Amino acid sequence: MIVIIGAGICGLAAAHALARRGQDAVVLERGEPFAEQSAGLARIFRIAHRREALCRLAMRARDGWQRWESELGAGRLLGAEGFIAAGACDETAAAMTEAGAAFFRLDRSEIIARIPFAAAPWDAAVFDPLGGSLRIRRALDALARRAVIRRCEVVAVADDGATTLADGTVLRTDGVLICAGVGTSALFGPLGVQFAPHTRFTYAGADATGAACLSAPEGYGLPLGSTGRWAFGQEAPDPALVGTLFPSLVAVGQVDCVTVRAPWLDSGGDGWTVARRGRVVGFVGSNLMKFGPLLGELLADAVVSDALPAELILN
Repeated sequence: MIVIIGAGICGLAAAHALARRGQDAVVLERGEPFAEQSAGLARIFRIAHRREALCRLAMRARDGWQRWESELGAGRLLGAEGFIAAGACDETAAAMTEAGAAFFRLDRSEIIARIPFAAAPWDAAVFDPLGGSLRIRRALDALARRAVIRRCEVVAVADDGATTLADGTVLRTDGVLICAGVGTSALFGPLGVQFAPHTRFTYAGADATGAACLSAPEGYGLPLGSTGRWAFGQEAPDPALVGTLFPSLVAVGQVDCVTVRAPWLDSGGDGWTVARRGRVVGFVGSNLMKFGPLLGELLADAVVSDALPAELILN
């Protein structure tokens, strides 16, 4: 039996990948599934990154999202809105060129054409035509229905895979995957990561359906599927700045989650780290949702073998 600790995108994707291979796996979750790093209705999918390796992995992950659409029977999961990178254009363009990914450049008027309610202050941007809004809640609900999830708290994981629960139960396993977000380091050991609270606000006031996803120095934004609403997240919430960028929008809700800080993230805040001790694999990262199907396969490989897949080792 394989034990997976954490019912977020990575844990549920790995459980799905193992089930497809006929492996027995149980997901242990101390709280509500996908309530921390994986919280919310939607996320941005993009090929556009500032590292060639992440661009290449994102192209593979996109194939996985399309496979999940047919496999999970949850309807459309990946939108076709496109993605605008309005910051670090040259760095993003260079990485995409090296990866052989399609993109083109936009001027200010073309940015506004794709996000009509934005008072865009950016003179130029890179447009990723394969980017879009992920209907992540649909995907996570479908994955959770296919997984064996046990609500309990894990207090210790030994190198041989023995997993001790808060009630004193010890599970004997063939391998353990720890992808519990803020709880990963406590169970696995130091991974050079810090977590901080993060709030992403939801806005109404203009129909955002079909608007492109956005990353800019001020924050990131995306349409919430077909709801017509727009989500926008910032490192430090600044309502006045949001009002300047999107003058017709009004905040109507928020999602509280966490953000990651680590020296092994790239300049855009993307990436992950992975390590092994005995039969235990520890995994943690930032902006992982778009890589979900691919990470599920790679983490499944890692936990049933003696070596970490080369694609998992970014740092």
